[in-house]
Formats: sequence, structure tokens, C-alpha cells
Amino acid sequence: MDDLKKSYERLGLPENASREDVEKAFDMVLRKSRSRKSADEGNDEYELSLQAYKRITQHEDQRQIEQASKERFGKWGKFAGTAEKVDDFFRIYKTRVIIGIIAVLVLIFGINAFVDYRAEQKRIAALPPLDLSILLIGNFMTDESEGDGMNALEQALLEQFPEWNRVDINLTYIPEQGEMVYRQKAMAVIATEKPDMYILDGPTFDWISLGGGFPSLQEESEGVLKPYLPESAKVLAQSEEDPRELVYGINLSDSTLADKLPLGKKEMIATVGWNEERRENAILFIRRYLEGIQQQ
Repeated sequence: MDDLKKSYERLGLPENASREDVEKAFDMVLRKSRSRKSADEGNDEYELSLQAYKRITQHEDQRQIEQASKERFGKWGKFAGTAEKVDDFFRIYKTRVIIGIIAVLVLIFGINAFVDYRAEQKRIAALPPLDLSILLIGNFMTDESEGDGMNALEQALLEQFPEWNRVDINLTYIPEQGEMVYRQKAMAVIATEKPDMYILDGPTFDWISLGGGFPSLQEESEGVLKPYLPESAKVLAQSEEDPRELVYGINLSDSTLADKLPLGKKEMIATVGWNEERRENAILFIRRYLEGIQQQ
């Protein structure tokens, strides 16, 4: 405080001088230092006055900060000191705190995801072996009026194939107009899912088959499926690799088995996926539905 008192004296001011008076006094010192004939003398006087000015203004700034802080945290009463320390902590370490919170949230999310994944893996491991996976793509709808429509569809299919224990069916809806946003979603599903069989409507089949999206069924149409396959049920297409018109799909829309499924549809074109593991079951599916056409 002695240094502060000397600083006021240096500028010729009382200790209760206003900030405006301090600014005026230093301005006068500055003018005098510029008009002095002796540069050395002027510099010495100016440096001492500058230090005094800085000391006074810094003290005044600190006093104003403390006053504002007192008013801000005064509402906390006897806890004002603690509240101020907490505020200072978060102000100084705000970025670190935010990063820490994000890290904790990511860790919690990761743990929950891992636990859910393990639980799902256990659930799948407890299920019977998979007999067939089917991906429905197109203008299809399941009946949700009495609960899980997909589960009802799977159960209905298992009734048609009593030798099977489990089928897995997924549906990607594309409206009849085939809006681009739906097609983009379908392409993402096709790129990630590897089903044993696809079931599609006509426009969706034409769209995907143009890019060589399905393996050919020409060999099966001339072999194991030939006794059951009417010409009207053959769906021909061309791929980029093979310009010939070959059988890539089988139209099962007229099968009596298709009519028994709890599935809203206009067409039902079946083709196989690239997964060879259960290809025989996919062909068995097509054959049995074709037998339903012959029985009409």
C-alpha cells in the first residue's frame, strides 16, 4: 500500500482521486516529458510517472473486479467464497471439464453398447440354427394391427416349412413411385446385408438387376426348378457382365402360399443372394412356392 500511496504522490494526487483525475495527471506528465530540453531527464521522469500510473490503474481495475465478484456471489451468503472458487475452477478449466464430461459419456455409451451387444449375441446363440434369411425390398407392408408384423410373417413362413426351425426376415420399404430417398436407403441396406434370398416387386427388381445385383438362376431354371417352372413365372434380365437375357428371378405372385402370408404386396419376385451357405434352402423355397402355382 506504501507503493500505491507513493504512486499517487508521484502524480500529485490524493489517494481518493478518480480514474479521470489519474488519466488527466498522467496526460500532463506526458506533455511535459515531450517539452523537456534534456532527453535523459525527461525519460527518467516519464518512466517513474508511467510506473506510478500503471500501479494505480491496475489497483483500480482489481478493486472493480473484486467489487463485481462480491456483488455476483453475495447472494450465496456464507457460501460466497466456495461459490467463487467453483466458478474460478470452471472458468479456468472449462475446456478440460467439458472434454472430461464428453469422455465419460462416450465411455458410458460404449459400455452400454458393449453390454447390449453381448446380450444380443447370447440371445442369438440361444436360438436354433438359421435356415433362411430373406430381405424384402419394395412396396411391401406387414400387418402391425396385432403386434409385431415381422414376427407374424416369420411364423407364417415356418408353418409352410415345418422342417425348418428359424427364418430371419427384414423389410426395406420402397413406395410404388420409387422416390430417390427410399432407393438410397435400399442401396445402403443391399451393400451391408447379405441375405440368402431377396423378394422384390417388379420395379425394384428391374432397378437392382440392371446393375448386376443378383446371381443368375438360369442353371436352376433348366435343372431342379424346371418341372415346376412355367414360362410366365420366369423373370429375365441382363447384367453388365453378360448381355444375354437370362433368368434372374422367379415370379411367385400367383402361388397359393404367397396368398397365405400376412404380407401386403402386389408382386412377389424371388431371387437368391450371393451367400452360398444356404442356397439350397433358397431354391427349396422357390420350388415349394412354384408347386403352389401348379396346384391352381
